[in-house]
Amino acid sequence: MSGQFFELILAVKRKCQRNEEQIQQELGLCQAEFNALIVLRDEAQISGCEFAERMALSPSRGSRVLDRLVNDGYAEAATHAQDRRAVAISLTPRGRQTRQRIIEEMEACESRMCGRLDQENVGQIKRALELLDAVM
Repeated sequence: MSGQFFELILAVKRKCQRNEEQIQQELGLCQAEFNALIVLRDEAQISGCEFAERMALSPSRGSRVLDRLVNDGYAEAATHAQDRRAVAISLTPRGRQTRQRIIEEMEACESRMCGRLDQENVGQIKRALELLDAVM
């Protein structure tokens, strides 16, 4: 296999990063906050360990990202009643609103990407990306 496959992935990644950085800048978010707001979703609560796992971070790094989210008013972290070391994380109203704006911007970006493709091509690309994600 030639390096062309990986080069194509890197080219797409760079273009997506530009869009991601633009969204982050518009919303005043750092990369970690942006990613955290995406993985938190609008669920009621998740544990600190699950948060770190979703972020693909070590528990200590996940804790630092969580501290920043809490300090900036995007999330709340409450200690668990039975285990004081465990935390339950949830989005604040500000966090939910900001997350919704991220989703809207991502959907607009996706619309621009898929605008010149027919539904069959979009489906093929999506299936290929899902397969690539699964094997990585």
